[in-house]
Amino acid sequence: MAPQAVPAVAARRALRKLEFAAASVRWKAARASGIPVAVTTPFDPKKAKARLLQLVRERAYKDGIDIVLASGKRSTFYINGKKVSLHPEGLWLIAKLLLEKLKKHPEITAVGGLTIGADPLASAVAALSYETGQNLKAFLVRKEAKGHGTGSKIEGDLDKGEKVAILEDTVTTGGSAQKAIDAVVEVGAVPVVVMAIADREDADADAFRKKYTVDCLLTLSEIRGS
Repeated sequence: MAPQAVPAVAARRALRKLEFAAASVRWKAARASGIPVAVTTPFDPKKAKARLLQLVRERAYKDGIDIVLASGKRSTFYINGKKVSLHPEGLWLIAKLLLEKLKKHPEITAVGGLTIGADPLASAVAALSYETGQNLKAFLVRKEAKGHGTGSKIEGDLDKGEKVAILEDTVTTGGSAQKAIDAVVEVGAVPVVVMAIADREDADADAFRKKYTVDCLLTLSEIRGS
């Protein structure tokens, strides 16, 4: 980056922080007064991603810890996607950004993934897709088939040959997404892309990335600011 460009970049970052701070003040003031708050500004993907990144850093990302992940791996950092996907603004941002990405895949007619990480994502994307005209169905994949009723492993209607997007909160090794993919393939549907809130950029997922298209909203490098 050219030396003269540095002040301009810093100024833009400072302006974004001021915008977010002002929006937060307005939101809190409206909530305190009991006035319903609605989103009235046009959706801007760049600003939405910046705000989502801020929320993930504030609510979901922890470093300098010792934790066992769902994959069974130990890690010194954690991205708890549910801290954002179960937050009102966070889920709205995630769904809108996923819908933007899904515009590149008009052949996709349904979105879903392994419970419970994918549950809020699939539901929000399906709901908002009605407003955008994309009209995407949602489906949920159980970790185990039901022991009663139809014994189905998938909740939601998927037709043979139907193109779908697999949703996740975070991608580590790709294990959870693979379970969802296996269930989808079993009923004859076709996974086109795997989408998630965050990609941990784990080398153990390299084989998974070579096999499937993975498109995440954020990466570990972006979250860490590196």
